[in-house]
Amino acid sequence: MAFSLRAALITTSSLALFACGEATDVDGEAAGQDTASPNVDGSPAKPTGEGKEDAWNYLNDPNRMAQFMARDLVKKAADLPQTGQSANTPWPDTYWPTAADGINFRWSGDSGVAGFSPAEKYDLAFNGWTPPANFAELKPFNASSCTDTWHPEYYTSIGPLARFISENRGNKKGRDKVDSDDDTKIDECDQEDVDGVEWWWGLCHAWVPAALNEPEPIHEVTHNGVTFYPSDIKALLMQAYNRSRSYILGGRCNTKEPKRDETGRIIEDACRDTNAGAFHLIVTNMIGRHKIAIAEDRTYDYQVWNQPVFKYEITQQTEVDLKKALELINSKEADYSKINKDAKRFMDVKATLYYVTESHASKSPMVPAISSYTRTDRYHYLLELNDAGEILGGEWILGTNEHPEWGVSKQPDFLWFSTGPATDYGVPLDIANIRKLLDLSRAPIVPVSDEPTGPASANKVEQVVGVGATIPDNSAKGLSESLKVERTEKAITFAVQVDVKHTYISDLKIDLYKDGTLIQTLWNKEGGGRDDIAQLFPVDALKGQSVAGEYTLKIIDGAADDEGTLVRWGLVAEVAPTE
Repeated sequence: MAFSLRAALITTSSLALFACGEATDVDGEAAGQDTASPNVDGSPAKPTGEGKEDAWNYLNDPNRMAQFMARDLVKKAADLPQTGQSANTPWPDTYWPTAADGINFRWSGDSGVAGFSPAEKYDLAFNGWTPPANFAELKPFNASSCTDTWHPEYYTSIGPLARFISENRGNKKGRDKVDSDDDTKIDECDQEDVDGVEWWWGLCHAWVPAALNEPEPIHEVTHNGVTFYPSDIKALLMQAYNRSRSYILGGRCNTKEPKRDETGRIIEDACRDTNAGAFHLIVTNMIGRHKIAIAEDRTYDYQVWNQPVFKYEITQQTEVDLKKALELINSKEADYSKINKDAKRFMDVKATLYYVTESHASKSPMVPAISSYTRTDRYHYLLELNDAGEILGGEWILGTNEHPEWGVSKQPDFLWFSTGPATDYGVPLDIANIRKLLDLSRAPIVPVSDEPTGPASANKVEQVVGVGATIPDNSAKGLSESLKVERTEKAITFAVQVDVKHTYISDLKIDLYKDGTLIQTLWNKEGGGRDDIAQLFPVDALKGQSVAGEYTLKIIDGAADDEGTLVRWGLVAEVAPTE
């Protein structure tokens, strides 16, 4: 099964890095490489260095990636920030494994229409699909347990998007009674694959650009009678990003065990070509200076582990002499001329990158718990500089002695960035419809009501008040707003709605008090540089208690510059009937 990855400027072509890893919370993918792309400015594609597989050429030039991202590139090492974090925090989600039928997987555990797959829900809401009366009871093929009974008629009843996904980007090969991978077995499920569909394939190539470019859905929405949970909307966003306008720095390694020289240095061009100097420039400029998250393939071999990188820290940056530089890269050369003839100065650098890993599908937003889905990679490399201290290139430093758990070397395969989805021809899916759902999922949930406790709300309390108060900027005192609830029933469920307008929500800490006692911290400087909070926060500590009392919401903006407003807030609770 061949998929193509265009290295260079991609405007309408597919970024088909097709796959991912499952239980380990990593992802990998398979792709080829187009090596005939010209430079962005139209000049011929040609290498600019000598003697280096990772020389800055048309595949590996940080200037071209910066041009695609419409940002300038500072090259002097001393002027680049030692730490940085993107303004947006990419959201986690499942990668929708291909073997589980992609976004046609019924994940929520609900019954009936509420338990339909994201693709099925889209067909109901937007594609005019009417399922047969018994459709909810029809059981799809389960690739994780191939011996389970399933209903072939399910696949003749599904709507246009679900059918397209299942037949073209799903597990059809595992149930079509054909030997799809020429191994003399038909529809086998084993440790390697499902009749040619490898277990690590999925939508990570689409998750990453979607998470970089689109805000996270916050709460469930109902449109045209169909309820979409946050992960349903994320799944549809990913499918829309299956093809994206992207730029890739470095070549795609398709080798399972890359060849090395006698020092352990990778020598295969495509597995070596993301230069350490180009890596340093893109990370420190884009994340550090421009506050933009980027994508990284974390491994240099056959599998591709695509992850969004949103934070970094340079833990060491020390200038070294020529002798030390040669020692660090384990070179037997007497000078540096055969490695990079233009290098005059050198820096020994250690960097830690923070990336977002996958999660399970969820009915709630995941960014508020981003620390649980943040992992790190540590890199060690040598920067090559000219006399003025500008970065010209670099070499990855082998990690065997210093970090034996890293293996022979630790380096990424490629970096990339996407500016948005491209047309995916033939797919019955419209990004405008998905963004409509996204907007609804980020809108206020319960409107302000002058009569929140009337007879129609006998089993529910919805006491949400409009405030419109300014949150003091960089103030320990913060803003406190209170409301009283007279109802005395006990809460079965309890949640607090908070609608805040703010241009940098990781400045904020939001606490809920009842009768003067702190009940729960609802928000604690999460969300990176995203704008606004419109969310229902479950408060399990108040379940089983009387809803009567005085509730206080306290918001502290702990940083300068960005300002905000508490638009409205209140409680939303289901209550038990009074005995």
